[in-house]
Amino acid sequence: MKYIFSILTCLFLSLLLLNAQGVEIPASLSQPNDTIFQPNDTVFQPNDTIKIPEYTPVSAIDTTKRITYWRITKRTGEIISGNPDTTLTDYVNRLHADGMSISMAYPGNFGLPMESRIYFDRPDRTNFMFADHYYNYAFTPEKHNFINTKIPYSNFTYHSGGSRESKEERLLGLLSLNFGKELNVGFNIDYVYSRGPYMSQSAKRTDWNFFSSYISDRHRLHLTITPTSYTNGENGGITDDRYITDPLSVTNTKIEPKAIPVNLQRADGSQHTWNRQKGTEYYLNYHYNLGFERDTDRKDEDGEIIREFIPVSSIIYTFNYINKNRLFNGTDSATIDKFYNNIDHWNTGLAPNDSTSYWEMSNTLGISMREGFSQWAKFDLTAFLTYDRRNYTMTTLSNGDIFDRKTTLNSIYIGGEMAKRSGKFLRYEAQGRFGIVGENLGDVDMTGKIETRIPLLKDTATVSGRISVKNLSPTFYENNFHSKYLWWDKDLSKVNKIRFGGTIDFPQTKTSISVDVENVTNYIYFDNTGVKQEPASVQIMAATLNQKMKLGALHWDNQLAYQTSSNQDVITLPDLSLYSNLYLQFIVSKVLTVQLGGNAHYFTEYYSPTYEPVTQQFRVQKELKVGNYPIISGYVNCHLKYTRFFVEFYNLSASFIDPPEYFSMPHYPLNPQVFRFGLSWDFNN
Repeated sequence: MKYIFSILTCLFLSLLLLNAQGVEIPASLSQPNDTIFQPNDTVFQPNDTIKIPEYTPVSAIDTTKRITYWRITKRTGEIISGNPDTTLTDYVNRLHADGMSISMAYPGNFGLPMESRIYFDRPDRTNFMFADHYYNYAFTPEKHNFINTKIPYSNFTYHSGGSRESKEERLLGLLSLNFGKELNVGFNIDYVYSRGPYMSQSAKRTDWNFFSSYISDRHRLHLTITPTSYTNGENGGITDDRYITDPLSVTNTKIEPKAIPVNLQRADGSQHTWNRQKGTEYYLNYHYNLGFERDTDRKDEDGEIIREFIPVSSIIYTFNYINKNRLFNGTDSATIDKFYNNIDHWNTGLAPNDSTSYWEMSNTLGISMREGFSQWAKFDLTAFLTYDRRNYTMTTLSNGDIFDRKTTLNSIYIGGEMAKRSGKFLRYEAQGRFGIVGENLGDVDMTGKIETRIPLLKDTATVSGRISVKNLSPTFYENNFHSKYLWWDKDLSKVNKIRFGGTIDFPQTKTSISVDVENVTNYIYFDNTGVKQEPASVQIMAATLNQKMKLGALHWDNQLAYQTSSNQDVITLPDLSLYSNLYLQFIVSKVLTVQLGGNAHYFTEYYSPTYEPVTQQFRVQKELKVGNYPIISGYVNCHLKYTRFFVEFYNLSASFIDPPEYFSMPHYPLNPQVFRFGLSWDFNN
């Protein structure tokens, strides 16, 4: 605690010094949506946000603005207002793994798989589990901001940190332009090349995203095409944690991070174990709107009354095709065999070359009644039918022969949505999907959220409640997985989840409190032998507090999560996770906004899950605890017209906290002290 008080004292002294030098420090700066965790703007995402965003009907997308942003629901393509990442606060943190949750577990290098320590931030496992822990990096249709722009808009973002041997670099680019008021096209790129501070953990990732939208009275179309390519080095963690906590006990001299021995490493120190993924997602959503025209109270330049189109109902079609392949391979069989206790399900003695691939084609046909076309139409009402076809190719072994086995699964779902996304006092959304034919027969996936506003202390508090009921079949890879070191064929039961929770938001005090409770039966998880299922029910409770405080130019933003699990052997969670950001915010020469401060990530000690390279999953373990160590960083974060830039000294706490136990997971330390810098530049004029 004394270290935190030391940082607070330094910041207060900085404030006094700035005042003495006559630097302009305004009482406040307008920072809309000032939060490090950008919401997915739909209630059907795991990261439930406080506020239901404004609903934008098809006829009301404001093409008079220079730039308009929106998102869509993936299944039916409903439009929900979106916000670009243009805020200054926590920009220094937002594009790094640590900034993607209150508390994030990952193997220590940016670009590698990650899992939030906050249980209710974790999405359900998908049909291709190897890509699940890249979710925070990936472009997906429901996370994508579609754009309508009167002028070409582009953004360039570059982040870098570390020395030449360990440098992490991230380059993001966005270009969007309109052809008339109705048609927009654009593309994104996200390129990561991160060598990593430790041996054999480099990450190379490329995500492309081509997108287009066409919005008119009768027609509404959204299209995305997203190729991806990931290559990750695997080192299995360092061989001895004392290289971090007490290096002199294992070596006579100080050792550089790149020289620390790792479990999956050649004798000459070179990389030899890899995970590789490639794939493409094609997504198209189309609405044909049925309706009528009516007179408005506006006139055109010739004095004629302007008529407007009122959508009454829509015919909906959604096409989604995903193909992915994954390869785990290595060239030093002896080292990898030893790491996995010389298990060889192939019985060949060859080096691992485990591959699997999958494609999924989904077609959805729906019809909806539109909200607001008359005084009686108080909500959207949608019904849909979905056909999914999934094909898997996986290595198998029969009579001593290794070959690829193909499996095809089919499912038909019916479902519906009901939503009231406009209105000042009451809004709600509900969605249900039910498996009626095929592999997912009997599946239930229902989610709902309701929000209201109540007067409080001369302000308006927002109160929301949420509930979900799920009865989900195991995915193919949860039931079947074949590799050299792990191999199983199961017939797991459906997973049952019932969750309810609520949030109250006090805008006057900038306070938000959330409570969520879930009961899960037949929970599927991983240990060192593979997949497991817990037949008994497990209860999880989480309470989160978001609190922002300000005194003049001094800001202190805090996010805290308290969690409990009734079975810590199956769902292991830290009792307390905390993110705190203390900074001064002021303006220099009336044009340069500066934030000078420090932030800290902290979680209590617990038996953290660790990372398993063969499955790319996070598995439970009971050998070693991590935690009870704050990662404190100092930074300067600036904004000048269309440009944001920062300089950060990461893991400052390693200088004054002894022993320096900065581990994300057992045997996976975080970055040692490193300087980072970043730049984001908008071009929209």
